[in-house]
Amino acid sequence: MSTGPEPAAAAGLRGEVVPGEDDGGPLLRFRGVIDREAVRRFRLTVPPASWPARVDLSGVTSIDAAGLELVVHLDRKPRRRGGQLEVLGLPTELRPVLARAGLSRLLPNPEGTPTSA
Repeated sequence: MSTGPEPAAAAGLRGEVVPGEDDGGPLLRFRGVIDREAVRRFRLTVPPASWPARVDLSGVTSIDAAGLELVVHLDRKPRRRGGQLEVLGLPTELRPVLARAGLSRLLPNPEGTPTSA
């Protein structure tokens, strides 16, 4: 029995994580509500071998535990090589969410510069 569309989808805020590129190279762009469904769609379409070590979170409106877990997984790949996930465009309201989730090491520096390896 279906309970209808999820609230985020019903409100037109369907989240997505999509590969992209900017002047710094390949990255993943997070947009909208990053929830279990957004993470599921991402994992079905983007193989881990192609995950870049950079993410742009500027389009995130909210993120749940599944989205935070994805960020942790994205960080593991560069850490295995002695690097770190570079986080770009972190909305101010998400800083405490990442900090509470134990992801403070990924927060951009107070000057606004992104984290890097």
